[in-house]
Amino acid sequence: MSERLLLPNFAQRAVNCKITSGALDPIAGLETTIDIGRQISTFFRYRHITDDGIQDNWLTFSEDVDLVLSPLANDEKGRFYWSSDQFEPRMSTFDLAIDTLPYPTAWFALGLPLPTQKPGLTVSGGAAPTESRAYAYTYVDALGAESGPSPASDVVTGNANGTWALTNLQAAPPNSGTVTAVSALSSGRLRLTLNTVFGIAKHQTLKLSIDGVVESHRLVDVIAASNQVEIVRGPWSVGASVTWERAAPYNTSGMKKRIYRTAGTAGTFLFVAEIPAADATYNDTIAGTALGGAMETIGGLPPPANLKSLGVLPNGCLFGIADNELCLSAPYLPYSWPASNRYAFSGRGVHAADAGDSIIVLTESFPIMFTGTDPESMSPTVLQTYAPCVSKRGAANVGGGVLYPSHDGLWLAAPGDNRNLTARLYRKDEWKALNPASFVGVFHDSKYMAVHQTVDGRRMISFDATEPDSDVRITEWADALLRNELDGELYLAKGSKIFRWDADQANPMFTDWISPVLQLGKPLNFSVAQVHANYSEQPPDPTTEVDNNALLLAEGADSVGGHVLSFGFLDVEINGSNLTPIPRRTQKKVQFTLYEKGKAIYTQEVPNETPFPLPDGFKQETVSIGISGSVRIHNVTIAQSMDELAQFSA
Repeated sequence: MSERLLLPNFAQRAVNCKITSGALDPIAGLETTIDIGRQISTFFRYRHITDDGIQDNWLTFSEDVDLVLSPLANDEKGRFYWSSDQFEPRMSTFDLAIDTLPYPTAWFALGLPLPTQKPGLTVSGGAAPTESRAYAYTYVDALGAESGPSPASDVVTGNANGTWALTNLQAAPPNSGTVTAVSALSSGRLRLTLNTVFGIAKHQTLKLSIDGVVESHRLVDVIAASNQVEIVRGPWSVGASVTWERAAPYNTSGMKKRIYRTAGTAGTFLFVAEIPAADATYNDTIAGTALGGAMETIGGLPPPANLKSLGVLPNGCLFGIADNELCLSAPYLPYSWPASNRYAFSGRGVHAADAGDSIIVLTESFPIMFTGTDPESMSPTVLQTYAPCVSKRGAANVGGGVLYPSHDGLWLAAPGDNRNLTARLYRKDEWKALNPASFVGVFHDSKYMAVHQTVDGRRMISFDATEPDSDVRITEWADALLRNELDGELYLAKGSKIFRWDADQANPMFTDWISPVLQLGKPLNFSVAQVHANYSEQPPDPTTEVDNNALLLAEGADSVGGHVLSFGFLDVEINGSNLTPIPRRTQKKVQFTLYEKGKAIYTQEVPNETPFPLPDGFKQETVSIGISGSVRIHNVTIAQSMDELAQFSA
């Protein structure tokens, strides 16, 4: 909207301020929480509750990560799961993760590979009646995660009370091995021949030790028949010694095999026994009446290695997207992702978010909503509005929906509600200038807040969901944002440090507010102004720093430094000197500025509520008022005389 059409209490510009109280309140400064010691791109607050008490810790990642806590009841292990578009899905527990900073310290791959070896089966001894059986087996790790089944054995008929001998039971998948050959491909890839590719899938990450130098590579292809994988990398010397190791190992320590069997014409696999993973044989003499429950992971697969946007539904299903498929786990089995729980859609998925029993998939074209309580029967609905998501990191769950940046504005996608919230605030070209593809967003205190990259550097912007016709610009920046559900606070990560938002009351940000252009009925000369503010809250002047700088200046240029050759190389920063920098927000407390036709024609620092004169000798047909400060500002009044000021000033 044109600055001449705004209402008087609106603004052309609002920076670093809270505007919902009727006053102009500065946002408080950032409060340092912790220095993690590594670059942070995503972070989470992780709480683990035991009989010994509550422990809260920061989980930090140098990649874009989506993390969910375990949906299992009374999970004493404190399991949590995460995904990224840069590596395969992973899981950890409190004991694994909280060891040495930065956390998580250690993890495993989410899910287990299926055994590939079909069990051999023979039967001997016993007496009639006879029975026909088939056997299969699964892996189960020490944390209770179970793989899908091996190929079923041949169906064999024999005496029911005989000895049923199983052979060829495959050992646990290895977490490391050797590279036996390397060849360069015309596509620019390298093809590596490994000692085995059992349990290795496309998009998984292998750490290659090449003559002792470790590199991480995400696999672009796996050729199981020849034990080969492909990576993108330049060639290395033919004589290099190369070993491989999984970046996310399988939890093979203490791993077991679970053996299941069918009976007669029933196709259900029932539990027989659990044996060490290293055992290759087993003799079954268990009576049919002593069998356990049915196999829970009969159609189970590990999650796709390129799964991202991990989330969880109220029914205990984890979900995520892999290219153009929505994938869901079995309820309360976060390690089992059946093929029957996968739904293809048109286009490429960017982000997925839960909305009650629904999942909203944001794509490069139309949003799609999948609804249902059973992961095997989700129903898709294309939301008939072309609104691509242009930044995965800019998407923010709002409880029952998701806010996200598109080409033309900030969109809300929710069951029964799909609209551009900023349609009245931004034209498409104005929105484009914000660089929405760079958004890193979060929903906090009824506001969508985002870091974005501008021509002037990284800045922040805040949209109030209750007042969609306005925004506030913020001169802070961050690498990542987090709304901490445990304390209701907003946190920012900058480099390796985590800060609490709007927390340092002693060091507020410096606000900057400019009124609409006020069209006057005729040219007027304003002679006096007054600003009501909480002047008692002004931070004290940095007198020590100012006095020290004054002494240096009095001693001359050699004492101040800063001129050519005044310091040795690297003694101070470039353009530096011995003067102590004074933070901008302590230089100005309340600043009044008068604008005409967009240009500042007069400015003055205001120390108190005493009216102050304005320059005379010119008249204005249009006027704007700028007010800045680091304390609460209630109102500003300009008038043609003291009598007029007394009449209208509060």
